Parts: sequence; C-alpha cells; structure tokens
Amino acid sequence: MNILHINSSPFTENSASRELSAAIVTAWQQTKPAAKIVYQDYGTNPPPHLSAEAMTSLRSHQYRYLSDNALAEIAAVNQAIEQLEICDVLVIGSPMYNHSISSHLKTWLDLICQAGKTFRYSSTGPIGLLKNRPVFIASSRGGIYSYGEGLAHDFQEPYLVSMLGTLGLKDIHIIRAEGINMSHPGRDVVMANAMQQIREIFNLPAMTQPA
Repeated sequence: MNILHINSSPFTENSASRELSAAIVTAWQQTKPAAKIVYQDYGTNPPPHLSAEAMTSLRSHQYRYLSDNALAEIAAVNQAIEQLEICDVLVIGSPMYNHSISSHLKTWLDLICQAGKTFRYSSTGPIGLLKNRPVFIASSRGGIYSYGEGLAHDFQEPYLVSMLGTLGLKDIHIIRAEGINMSHPGRDVVMANAMQQIREIFNLPAMTQPA
C-alpha cells in the first residue's frame, strides 16, 4: 500500500490540520504496517505556480524551446500527478483560510488538474480519469462552518470535494475539527473528538474523552 500524505499549513507547530493528518496516517500504518508513505509538506515548501508558458505547453503538448523555469514547472506537474496515480490512499491536511483552502493547497490542485491527464472534457461535463481510492481530509477551522450561518461561507471542504471528484476521487472522508479558536467547547475537546472519530473509523481502541 502506498499513502500520499500532504500537509498545506505553513505552521509547523500548533497546527490542528497537521496533527490530524498525522494521526490518520498513523492509523493507516497500524492497520497496514507495510504501507509506504510519500510525504509532501507544501505548507513549508510550496509547489510552483504555473506560468503562462508552462500552461500553454501543457495544453498544446509542445515542450521544445521552453525556459528552464517552465521546464521545472512541468516537471512539478508530472511528479505531482505520478505521486497521485500510484497512491492507494490520499491524506490531506487542510486548514481553512479566509473561508477557503490555503494558497499552497490550491497550487497543488492546479498542478494535478490537467485535462487529458487526470480528467477529460465531455459533452456532459468533465470526467475523471483517476481510479477511485480513499481520500482522507483533515479539516481544521477556527469557527463553525458545517451548519448555521457559517455554512454559506464554507468554500473549503465543498471545493476540495468538488475538485477531487472532478478527477474521479469520490471516496472522500472528512475528519473535521472546527471551532478550535472558540472558547466553547474549546480546542482540546474539539481535537479529542476528531481524534476519536479517526479511531472509530479504523476500529482502534477508544480514547478517553476529556471531562
């Protein structure tokens, strides 16, 4: 089994999405000890933005006489797609920033969403070309966006589900920790509940809930 683990938070400490995504990967390793992990920390090492030169080349399939920068960008596209194609499980750490995903994660999506490679256009809309496989999204939010007034402002989780679904990845599981910046119920309780959800998904021993 191959697991592709992606983090997108620029914070290396006190990051809820990093903590949750690591727990998901650990849970997979407990159930599949032979699993191999490919790790990408796009939060601290962002992928390159695609220039007009690289995008034009990708669309026309003409790769001659390109600048070194464009060649590097196309190499990043090919690497990102290859890692996605060979993985059996995809784990994404995604904090909400300004009602959406981080720019680091958006840039990765721009790399992997390539017509003719990971999806194709049809008369009825795009069709994913990737084989379906489990995707686990470790979602963290400072406020509440899964219901109530905040629901209309959630462009994080629906966007990820939509874009991954466009590629054919529809077996998506969201592990959510929201309200982590609110005084009630508090970060510790929210994170404990999310960790408990992970353990229940993987049938691991139950955690002790805080009082």
